[in-house]
Amino acid sequence: MKWSIRELLNPVVTRSMLYGSDPFDTEYVLKRVDEIDVMSGKKIQAVWLGEWEKKITHYAELRDQNEAKGNRISARAYAKMVAQCWYACYMVNIQDLEQKVSIYNNLAESYRKYTELCDNKIEYVEIDTAFGKLPAYIHYPDDGSKESYPIAITYSGIGSCKEELDMLAMPLNERGVAVITPDMPGTGGAVIWNNVKCGGDELEAAFDGIYKFIENRSELDSSRIANFGLCMGGGYAIRATAKNPDVKCCVALFPLMICYCKLDSVPIWMKKGKWTSYQTNDDYMETMNVLSEGTLSSDFFLVHSDYDNWMTHEANDILYSKATGYKERLEVTERPAYVSEETIMHAMPVGEQFHWVKHITADFIAQRLTGETK
Repeated sequence: MKWSIRELLNPVVTRSMLYGSDPFDTEYVLKRVDEIDVMSGKKIQAVWLGEWEKKITHYAELRDQNEAKGNRISARAYAKMVAQCWYACYMVNIQDLEQKVSIYNNLAESYRKYTELCDNKIEYVEIDTAFGKLPAYIHYPDDGSKESYPIAITYSGIGSCKEELDMLAMPLNERGVAVITPDMPGTGGAVIWNNVKCGGDELEAAFDGIYKFIENRSELDSSRIANFGLCMGGGYAIRATAKNPDVKCCVALFPLMICYCKLDSVPIWMKKGKWTSYQTNDDYMETMNVLSEGTLSSDFFLVHSDYDNWMTHEANDILYSKATGYKERLEVTERPAYVSEETIMHAMPVGEQFHWVKHITADFIAQRLTGETK
């Protein structure tokens, strides 16, 4: 082998750190992985999960102790750490569905606990669609008492969840924008709790349901909406904007659209397997072409990477050409750090560049929804 066992976890590491997993905790767990002397997927999984669960136990105890003492700031910080650790566990491609579901439920519960300790209002809601309910959160920039808020809709792709979208909500909340973070079809609680699998029809229904939900919430200003997505969610944001041309803007961060994707670069375990099949319906590949329909008249911001081996530069050219109005493009040229020739994939540039790109895109959205910069 040319690469170490830990390099097999590069996609998992970048996704985990994208959500905020502590780099020192991550390195500690990786060192335990380095001690494995046999190239065994089951052994790597067992060590990864086992070491993170030890940290979960530690941080949960600190969370509860500090909450009992009235140390709300510390309790909130530890609560977020617990959720981040569970997220690191959730990122592993576990084929034992019962175990995968259990890990997600722990992630969802720990995140719910975190939201209860936040100073701003984070409200759990359920969005009706033709195929079932989408669990979601509304992240308000304050206590939620204002009569009207501009609203950004964030979108998650396969393998993600609404808890992960906290990272998209935070920079927008800081700029006075409320944010909806739904579990899209095939993700998180939508598929695990409500059996809403991913497919073109389900996604179209999700877009319709989300917009109807906003119209029925008086405090959410339906005249000031942005679509904002990461990875597959970036493709969703583009399609949602094509369906709703009155939105103020669309931002797609490292978008991934199956119909433009180099499928031979996608690992086989992401195309087949129990967990993949659990998330998608039978005609998933055929119906996802619907995302390519339409054009965008709203302001558009596209971010992509030269090192994304799933979405080529030419594929992103196609997405950029769909915007007929004002548009900007940011091409990230840095080579990812967590990469080897054997393990490079879409997740690396996405995970490594978000920490600085998010401020550029959040300003782009806030300027169009609030008319202000902060």
